Amino acid sequence: MRKIISYFWLFLIGSFVGFIMETIWCLLKNKRFEWRKSLIYEPIIPIYGLSGLIILLVCNYLKIKTSFKIFLVGFVISTIIEYVASILQEKLFGTISWDYSEFPLNLGGRVNFLYSVIFGLAATVFYKSILLPINEYLLSVNITKTVITLFVISFIFFITDVIISAIAAFRMKERGNNIKRTSYFWHLIDNKYNDDYLKKIYPNAIVLYK
Repeated sequence: MRKIISYFWLFLIGSFVGFIMETIWCLLKNKRFEWRKSLIYEPIIPIYGLSGLIILLVCNYLKIKTSFKIFLVGFVISTIIEYVASILQEKLFGTISWDYSEFPLNLGGRVNFLYSVIFGLAATVFYKSILLPINEYLLSVNITKTVITLFVISFIFFITDVIISAIAAFRMKERGNNIKRTSYFWHLIDNKYNDDYLKKIYPNAIVLYK
């Protein structure tokens, strides 16, 4: 139970850090503020949290300590997760949130060598300065009823947000393909999470509809 709680919080922290990084990058690059998040309600980008958590588990399992090896692990894992996430987003929801086609050494526009190097370097810093210290702290915290309650509430809220976000994105794809639904449930989804609302949540998403 202790490890599950620790890993979940590390995942959320990594996801939030990813959201902050993406938002700052957008501000510096495009000179404007945009929400850069993956879910409707929580300010997080789960692929960052997932990448960070897997990097931690791999480095711990292989007993990796040197910065160069951590960089290699971060480079490989972040590249794989970004590539897979791009495919899943396109196939499931008919949108893409990044396209690296103009970058040299890219793979289908989904990943590119330069960003993979940057992610590897960021992973090295994040692993040493945040992941390891926080993981050690969380593993030392007493598992009280309060801790378990906070974990359960956070987990339920996260799962609910994932489900709502997925349904809303899937329905937007259906609307784009002129698929009609008449039930009361889908009527609520169409009204609450209409295209204009979702474009405000995901301003960088490119709609493909296929």
